[in-house]
Amino acid sequence: MSRTILVTGARRGIGAAIAVGLAAPDVTLVLHHLAAPDEAQSVAAQCRAAGAHARIVEADLSVATEVLALAEAAGPVDVLVNNAARASNVWIGELPLAEWEATFAVNVTAPMLLSQALAPGMRARGGGRIINITSATVRMGGPSGPSYVSSKAALVGLTRSLARAFGPDGTTVNAVSPGAIRTEGERELAAGQPVDEAAVDAAILQRQALQRRLDPDDLVSTVRFLASADSAAVTGQVIEVGGGLIYR
Repeated sequence: MSRTILVTGARRGIGAAIAVGLAAPDVTLVLHHLAAPDEAQSVAAQCRAAGAHARIVEADLSVATEVLALAEAAGPVDVLVNNAARASNVWIGELPLAEWEATFAVNVTAPMLLSQALAPGMRARGGGRIINITSATVRMGGPSGPSYVSSKAALVGLTRSLARAFGPDGTTVNAVSPGAIRTEGERELAAGQPVDEAAVDAAILQRQALQRRLDPDDLVSTVRFLASADSAAVTGQVIEVGGGLIYR
């Protein structure tokens, strides 16, 4: 049976890996991006090479009307992957309210609005899958700024609440918590700052059971499981994919 999957923030990194990892001949991927059409087209081409259909939709997830327009453009979906996120490293002493609100708009409000808008279609299809991408910083308390950490913690709460709300419809809601994943975003956050990459890697590996840096592809099998019929009895859970990351 064919399925439609919406992946937000699918232009690169974790979102791109998830989209390509879920691509299959019986799947239509709706790939969301913001102001990155060339990158989105590249991901779409990879999805099509795997036999999937792929559509690209641009939207600013900090704007509620654009979030709802994205839900409308995606149409009824079977799987929603809320991956898009606004990163923020602003220290609490310098954190403006606008930064806090913008981070929560993308990281919490947009997933809520998309889930709210798309859940009825999932119910009509006999149930669906909602997968939220949170963060290990929720347990660590850092190193990201308070608006990011707090928003990802709120996303965990939303996951558990929606699991209860949508369970009677046959829709499962779970979260995946990546650990220290090497992405373009990680490098951008460090841009302009003197960074000893070898020292960073060593510090991360000291806190991991697995002695290698993780990349976006390491998340794919977990997301694939949560998107599949095999996870029908799994809901309201936060699954950590961090190589055995120690929180201290």
